[in-house]
Amino acid sequence: MTTTSIPRHHTSIPPQSMRAALAPVLAAAVDADPSLIALGADGRALFTQVLERDPRRYVDAGIAEANLVGVAAGLARAGLRPVAAAMAPFLVRRANEQIRLDVCVPGLPVVLLGVGGGFGYGPLGPTHHAPDDITLMSAMPGMRVYCPADAADAVSVVRTLLADPSGPAYVRLSARPDPVLPAAASESDPRGPRLLRDGDDVLVLATGRCVAEALDAADGLAADGVAAAVASVTTLHPFPATAIRELAGRRPLVVTAAESLAPGGLGPSTAEALGRRGPAVISLHTDHRYPPVAAHQDLLRFYGVDGQSIRSAVLSYRNRKTREA
Repeated sequence: MTTTSIPRHHTSIPPQSMRAALAPVLAAAVDADPSLIALGADGRALFTQVLERDPRRYVDAGIAEANLVGVAAGLARAGLRPVAAAMAPFLVRRANEQIRLDVCVPGLPVVLLGVGGGFGYGPLGPTHHAPDDITLMSAMPGMRVYCPADAADAVSVVRTLLADPSGPAYVRLSARPDPVLPAAASESDPRGPRLLRDGDDVLVLATGRCVAEALDAADGLAADGVAAAVASVTTLHPFPATAIRELAGRRPLVVTAAESLAPGGLGPSTAEALGRRGPAVISLHTDHRYPPVAAHQDLLRFYGVDGQSIRSAVLSYRNRKTREA
């Protein structure tokens, strides 16, 4: 499979890193709130500025994700507000028991930042892929789950969480720079869907990296004579069901696109929210096929959640309905 570059045509700004965008935000938050404390598992990119300002406000657990979460839980019980970061595939799997029992069951205000959820680590392969992070974290009691669409959206989510320490939260962060989306993708409350493009023929709901793919698909569908609305859904749990129903409106078709497994994800949650009397729902998501050695963009294509796959799903549905008429 050939390597392709990240699409850039939605804005003229080069792709940006979520970690680079969040580093000054986290440092400023730690400065402003003496109860905040940062933790990492042998990865300091998110907390370099915290270390520069006050090394005492950072705890490095080493390559020991279970210990990382256990320490974060202990600090939370002591009255602090931990923000812990680690590579997503190791955080959600190696520390699964600690996340559930130490953090979620008692409802502690621990923010977990999972770097490289989905297929963000590309050619590093299945050991570093985490298409199951959303599924695993959505199954945790009381866990709030977020999947930002770009760097600005990640900043919006983290600022919202720092202002609302009401319980545990998991945020999927990308491993590499992402396309910069229109400002509407990060301007309003991340707990509700954000409409990025309007259209009456189909609503495409996307989360995370797939939002850029959905905008690509809408461009192509416009050339096909199909008016596609695109909305970004950053909050996956608790799911904004009422807002999704209002957004779907009278459109005959809703297509969801997510770089994650289906259970607990965008597709099934959307179908449940809209119900049997709502519009038809097509869910595009990843599966358990063994991946090729490929770049992130090519893996999106392999699993059928890239812009062309979204476009093809819409056109196939419309062609089938035309034949049935």
